[in-house]
Amino acid sequence: MTDLGHLRIGTTDRRDAVARIDRAAAEGRLTPQEASDRAARVETAVTYGDLDPLIADLPALAPPALPAGWSAANRLPIAGGMSREKRDGRWEIPPYLRVSGDLGSVRLDCREAVCLAPVIDIEVSAGAGGIKIIVPDGWGVDSDLVAKGWGSVRNTANRHADPGQPQLVLHGSAGLGRLRVRTATRRRGRELRRRARLELAGGPTPASGWVQEHSEMPNADDLR
Repeated sequence: MTDLGHLRIGTTDRRDAVARIDRAAAEGRLTPQEASDRAARVETAVTYGDLDPLIADLPALAPPALPAGWSAANRLPIAGGMSREKRDGRWEIPPYLRVSGDLGSVRLDCREAVCLAPVIDIEVSAGAGGIKIIVPDGWGVDSDLVAKGWGSVRNTANRHADPGQPQLVLHGSAGLGRLRVRTATRRRGRELRRRARLELAGGPTPASGWVQEHSEMPNADDLR
């Protein structure tokens, strides 16, 4: 019984008490007549002192189940099956995921995703397929706990997140398949490195190559 029995109750308190009585009746703890009498008295109760005796001998209601993705025991599943599965655009990433390539592939494009927790725990199983994860710059992806098996694991993202950015922790197995993790700017970086190699080798850059093909332009010499 609450030590604040003098406080007045509200609509939510009455609704929860009636639900508790109904559950007890369904489980055989109360007879139909007892349940009806108690429910009627709940409606006329004014304070917690009036309400508590009506439910004090009844088990509390179980808390509502968390949606998938909010506990390690109930991860949000994303599976490729025998085809392809992908997430892209603006989507929400809960704290716990289970990503399975199976015989197909899964692509998680996180460039516009919103993480609902600072640390995202992802259980991976590539199976005989493939899993690809693309993350924005600054995100951290730790894949040290992923076993390669007969498959392969490649992670070119930073292992640790920048301050204020989400941290993804991957564990599980690549199985017979492949796990690939990269940042959103990997292709841009690859292009810059290619241009740098061309310049060091004395070869034409894409711009100078274009100028050579359009030497008739009035300002072609200025673009070389």
